[in-house]
Amino acid sequence: MCSHSRDLACVWLTVPEAADFLKVDKSTMYRYIQLGKLEVNRPGGYVIRICLEELNMFGAVKKE
Repeated sequence: MCSHSRDLACVWLTVPEAADFLKVDKSTMYRYIQLGKLEVNRPGGYVIRICLEELNMFGAVKKE
């Protein structure tokens, strides 16, 4: 998982931005999150942010 999950230097994306990055639908992103396939940060408890480094690692594994 992303070593920068709490790091402020990490580039954080919203779910729609992450979906665009991976070229999947937003509902697919929410499913990945629900299944624990992606580590996310929830500042304030509600808003979901995903580290770009995490998406890069996930995308590389997904393509294999």
